[in-house]
Amino acid sequence: MSKRQTQSSLRIQRFCKNKAAVVGTIFIVLLIFGAIFADHLTPYAYDKQDLAGAFQYPSWQHLLGTDQYGRDIFTRILRGGRVSLLGSVMAVAGSTVVAVILGAIAGYFGGRVDNVIMRVMDVFISIPGLLLSMTVSAALGTGLVNTAIALGISSVAPLARQLRSSVMLMKDQEFIEASKAFGASNANIIFHHVVPNTLAPLIVQISLRLGDTIVAIAGLSFLGLGVQPPTPEWGNMLADGQKYIREFWPMITFPGLAIMLTMLGFNLMGDGLRDALDPRMKR
Repeated sequence: MSKRQTQSSLRIQRFCKNKAAVVGTIFIVLLIFGAIFADHLTPYAYDKQDLAGAFQYPSWQHLLGTDQYGRDIFTRILRGGRVSLLGSVMAVAGSTVVAVILGAIAGYFGGRVDNVIMRVMDVFISIPGLLLSMTVSAALGTGLVNTAIALGISSVAPLARQLRSSVMLMKDQEFIEASKAFGASNANIIFHHVVPNTLAPLIVQISLRLGDTIVAIAGLSFLGLGVQPPTPEWGNMLADGQKYIREFWPMITFPGLAIMLTMLGFNLMGDGLRDALDPRMKR
């Protein structure tokens, strides 16, 4: 067995020792499965209205009840999970690519380049993330893609600063000096040697950021700046349900639980990844 395979096995073992992380990961996997196959898991269409069957409480026919238009809440939560997960992945993937480029360049070259990039990042960090997302979303317009762009912009600065710190610790290692001695270009050193060796803490942050972004998407949709009806999204489902919070609890309870459990699942998974990827963590 190679050294890399041995390290991978040890990391998997460390991850599996964290039972809470395993539970969180299982929930996330089930959520992804439900989001992908949402159209086949229930006999109802997410937008099919049945006014005669409105405001039904949970039953065998409608597992989580129906909303004010008679639409099946369970179906809409599954479909809303697809929208939330897709938007979160788009936002985090885009922000990670930009953050890796900016953070790696700033940390590797230092000096004036580092100063310029980090001062720009400081400006973005000084603006509250939700406020920045609301401003960008209002400027670009509503919709899933624009919401993902807005949230992605607000996520770049923290990720870039973290990667910069890791790169600054890594760039003086002996194997980096050896690569320079053999004539490797700066771009080759950065993206083939430095960045791959600094991804472990970034992976943990990405898993946590996915949960945070889902909550942010729901927040923007709740405020009317994100995904718009009739497309189901957990935030706009909460917005619909707030008018009936006293009279009909399923409309507000189940979307809220979906957001809470998804956030918890990503946090538990991120905690397990931190333990697995950091050799200093012993359990």
